[in-house]
Amino acid sequence: ACSALGLSEDDALCIAAVVELLHNASLIHDDLQDQEKLRHGCVTVWTKFGTNVAICTGDLMLSAAYGALCRVSNVQVLPSLLALIHERTASAIDGQCADLAAQTHAINSTDSYEKIVIAKSGALLSLPLELALTACGKATWAGEARKAAEAFSIAYQIADDLTDIQQDRLTIGLNILMVLESEGQTTNTQDAASRLGLQHLDAAAAAAHRLPCNSGALLLQLSCELRE
Repeated sequence: ACSALGLSEDDALCIAAVVELLHNASLIHDDLQDQEKLRHGCVTVWTKFGTNVAICTGDLMLSAAYGALCRVSNVQVLPSLLALIHERTASAIDGQCADLAAQTHAINSTDSYEKIVIAKSGALLSLPLELALTACGKATWAGEARKAAEAFSIAYQIADDLTDIQQDRLTIGLNILMVLESEGQTTNTQDAASRLGLQHLDAAAAAAHRLPCNSGALLLQLSCELRE
């Protein structure tokens, strides 16, 4: 997105470092909260080094993300970038709290499910696009970037839910199939979930396509790949 919008390679690397550090911090804390022992086939930080190291490592990465931002070339956009990072981080934390609450109080509506997913996952997916747009003076397009990322995040979560349904049934967790069942959808729930996911992928692709200078190209590509 930075390259498409004409930002320098240094600024692109700066923004990429910010979002990568934030994302990995969220994964370290998420694995600890969910007591996940593996991520992508690798032992999670808390499992290998203990909970205290995991908490401190996640905190260090959060701080490092703000530290990485000091390298951006146009200091005049720093206030906007800093505010944006905090807003999306706060949204992700809000979504994670709602997700954790769902482990004891089942989510029984598609609307509530989508709001949690948007907050938990959509925020950090839209952040790189929003930072790139803001850094190059096109912040008015940030809303369109959020639409694309939020729709994609819902579709991605639905695809994940379809894979994890057997495991999720063992606990009260956030899974679209169980949400649809609680709404009275007793047959063909997988088909209904797939249709819902495809609708959101269409919305994500359309919004990504509208972003200026082809800056949404990668999100558009990811949407097509997830559809397949």
